[in-house]
Amino acid sequence: MTFIQKYGFILLIVFLCTAFTIVGVMREAKSASNSFVEVTIAEGDTLWGLAQDYSNNDHPKKWIARVMELNDMQSTTIKSGERLILPKVDPVFPDSMMTELAGEE
Repeated sequence: MTFIQKYGFILLIVFLCTAFTIVGVMREAKSASNSFVEVTIAEGDTLWGLAQDYSNNDHPKKWIARVMELNDMQSTTIKSGERLILPKVDPVFPDSMMTELAGEE
């Protein structure tokens, strides 16, 4: 028997699992790239500080470049009272799970 005839069912399962994984990853990346949050800049805020709060695992320089692109900014200077659109990054663990992991109730 040929390899495909002998292992066809297993190959089909592997192919389907791979296809569904790729589709899921692409869908997740698309939904994550279209999520935004609007913030009002407070006195003393900087893009670097916002990157530390909102960028999660992205490199701050890459995140700042994306914010500048989203808001059509020519420089990194931001002013108090200004409104910015920031890429929304969901936390790895929801807040309730984080406190459970930390042992607090």
